[in-house]
Amino acid sequence: MKENPTNEQLRDTMQEGELVKDGFLGDDQRPVDQIVQEDMALLTTAGFTAERLGAAMRALTHKGMAGMGEEVDAGDYLVKAEEYMGLIGCPFKDNHRAAKRNTTATHKATGRTMMWTDLGIHLIQKHGFFQGKGSTYRLEPLELAAFLGLEAE
Repeated sequence: MKENPTNEQLRDTMQEGELVKDGFLGDDQRPVDQIVQEDMALLTTAGFTAERLGAAMRALTHKGMAGMGEEVDAGDYLVKAEEYMGLIGCPFKDNHRAAKRNTTATHKATGRTMMWTDLGIHLIQKHGFFQGKGSTYRLEPLELAAFLGLEAE
């Protein structure tokens, strides 16, 4: 199935080196809207929303920011938020610009670690986009929900 021109332009923007060095798609060949639809279907079936996951991620990032680049104790998690100079625009061209910040959270009980960016939170929360398979910052929706300790609604 051929992508419409708008989706082709979005896909081009999300390629390696276009907006960010590693891109947003990894080795995923699916159209962007298909990636979003499939991830959102998984979440909906399991009783979660992208907005809720994004809010939980943002809350951990804010706790991590208190450490000013050092790891902080955030209850069930150890969180480190590292900020870099500048802002990065959303590839969906919605005029959102996010701080260049990486958040690394480790669940103390399991030792499991996940990492995301401020832009990644926005992509999940506002666009339902968890990035393509093989992308550096791809987060599997149901694994993220479990990591964040969220219960289905």
